[in-house]
Amino acid sequence: MADILVAYFSRSGTVETLAGELGRRLGADLEAIRPRTSYAGAAGFRRGVWQSILHRTPEVEFRKDPAGYAAVVLAGPIWAGRMAAPILAYVKANEGRIREAAALCVSGSGGAYPKAFRELTAVLGRPLAATAALAERD
Repeated sequence: MADILVAYFSRSGTVETLAGELGRRLGADLEAIRPRTSYAGAAGFRRGVWQSILHRTPEVEFRKDPAGYAAVVLAGPIWAGRMAAPILAYVKANEGRIREAAALCVSGSGGAYPKAFRELTAVLGRPLAATAALAERD
């Protein structure tokens, strides 16, 4: 088992590709966060945006226990200026089990989205070790 876990949610495949490359470079294990709610197609995208706006989190499924890792990198898309709801749901489901966390977000604009990182920090209950924001085109 690696020391680092890259836990990611990807609606379109962009974050999945990025998480895979990051995991390879870090020698990290990968964890796909699977929401029970579908975000496929235009209706799924709208659902995700509304969940983010309304601060709702879906039920999510995952296999690896983050408590077994020294650090967890949380990777996901930005929806309505916030980290995607499935990422927040994963953190809530693992309350107290993530020792150290970093966050990576992907958006259409590539903006920094400090609000998304502040919200994630609040849910974690401690500061993020590192953050990065990338544009989808990158």
